[in-house]
Amino acid sequence: MSAIHAYAWGTAERCAERLAAYVRAGARHIVVRIGSLRPEPQLKEIAEVVLPAVRAVTD
Repeated sequence: MSAIHAYAWGTAERCAERLAAYVRAGARHIVVRIGSLRPEPQLKEIAEVVLPAVRAVTD
């Protein structure tokens, strides 16, 4: 197994596009790290925007 470390930042839509590109390229495991002392708003956006967009790539 090889590891690729990549960074994405910006809007939830932009992050979803970047992650979806990795999924289309064959990624099957993604770890998301939130760089905030208050992650709740970002967690909500990940759940509502990013995750559905990335899952749509595999459907």
